[in-house]
Amino acid sequence: MILVKSRLIALDIDGTIIDKPAGFPVPRDVREAVRDARKAGIKVCLCSARPCYFMDDATQGLDAVDALIGSNGAVIEKDGELFYKNAIPLTALLACFDTAKRLGAHVSFAGEEKILAYIKEPLLPPAETGSDFIFMEEGGLLAAFRTMDFYSSYIFPGDEVPKEEVFSGSGFESAEIHRSSHDSFTITKKGTDKGTGLLRIANFWGIPREAILAVGNDENDIPMLKVAGAGVAVANASPEALAAADWVAPDVWSAGAAAAIRRFAL
Repeated sequence: MILVKSRLIALDIDGTIIDKPAGFPVPRDVREAVRDARKAGIKVCLCSARPCYFMDDATQGLDAVDALIGSNGAVIEKDGELFYKNAIPLTALLACFDTAKRLGAHVSFAGEEKILAYIKEPLLPPAETGSDFIFMEEGGLLAAFRTMDFYSSYIFPGDEVPKEEVFSGSGFESAEIHRSSHDSFTITKKGTDKGTGLLRIANFWGIPREAILAVGNDENDIPMLKVAGAGVAVANASPEALAAADWVAPDVWSAGAAAAIRRFAL
């Protein structure tokens, strides 16, 4: 039985606080629960496979939070400033690219401020200057691997393709791989996931594991559900996330994250 009131709340975004196909605004109940938690002195962070700079467009209406844990824990921003980063080794970057080519799948690589994406022919024109996405030909992308740091890669092989079919080649020994939706995988450096990112910021704030609430819905959320004192899955979560959770909240369409915050933190 969980008795400790949470002092740190970690919320996944897609499928947990928003339903992407239905639009981006965060439901009012979730916004109000987050606001009440922060007023009570509770730290709140967003913890997503998205890079930190891709979180704003998915959290419309949500007040400022205390930290962003992006790229499945590979990059952390605290109070708007970079707090931590951990780049993917070159061998894993090359393995991601080779795997996507083999499968004919879309693949992208998130740096600190840009996402470089490889699209098979016909190649889309380069994105406008200032855009977060830049579409590159093979040679330019491979050259970028040797001059830039990337913190997460995303491979989209199709709906429910088994992990072992995607990552059957070599080069992933230095990588951490998690399914982040029904049709995609997120790759980070080995030992880097939402759980390690959450513990890193919790340790900085001096908050013990038993005082952490984590709310998620997919396989890549399991590491943070397991390190938290209260690991909560929304009812629409994957079977694996549901099995890893201490408690199941109402689904994303019923503002389940708000119910979790009020049960364990307020």
